[in-house]
Amino acid sequence: MDIVHVINLLDTGLKTYGAMDTLQRELHARIANGEHPNSFLIFEAEASYTAGRHTQPHDIIDDSIPIIETDRAGSVTWHGPGQLVCYPLVKLAAPVDVIKYIRAVEGAVIDTLQQHFGLAVDRIEGRAGVWIENRKISAIGLKISQDATLHGISLNINTDPASAFAGVIPCGITDATVTSMAEEGVKTSLQDVAEVLTDALEHRLVPLLAPESIKGEVNVYHPAG
Repeated sequence: MDIVHVINLLDTGLKTYGAMDTLQRELHARIANGEHPNSFLIFEAEASYTAGRHTQPHDIIDDSIPIIETDRAGSVTWHGPGQLVCYPLVKLAAPVDVIKYIRAVEGAVIDTLQQHFGLAVDRIEGRAGVWIENRKISAIGLKISQDATLHGISLNINTDPASAFAGVIPCGITDATVTSMAEEGVKTSLQDVAEVLTDALEHRLVPLLAPESIKGEVNVYHPAG
């Protein structure tokens, strides 16, 4: 449909979380003010841990590792090589239905993994993200400010099970594990998954967007770096 602008940085190497957080906030401010089109920010991060608003001290196993505090929902998680990060940065129609937005983002991940990669993923009642039985394959942490969205999806493609998430209890959940597409028998690339995921996200999110954010010509702002 090409209604949402895709900023795909996968071919530019690993990114620091700090740099991507700065970029998403710059874009968010412009989108909220109608100065930039709705966008999906796609990247692969250097290894880092981020703690959302609901992180508890016992969620961090190794207190020597650097933890970056962030304002998204959820607990502590890991970002790093082999994980696809996608931030939908879009202006939602008012009044914003937060639950409908969360379900749309989760639904796009489920559509991607079920329909295109044959994985038996689903939601689990009372738990965020996307799961294969008791194995979490995708974490979702979101924020909405000025009717525009920040943060988003981390989807494990071919992460290293020996090192990823090793220093924390992912998302603060003690009775479940983390998995990846590779561990579930699907060999693919971040780029291939990103192409499918952005299409699924656009399909799910377009009905929720503010009408003025998808009409007319807007000059696309390309951040430096």
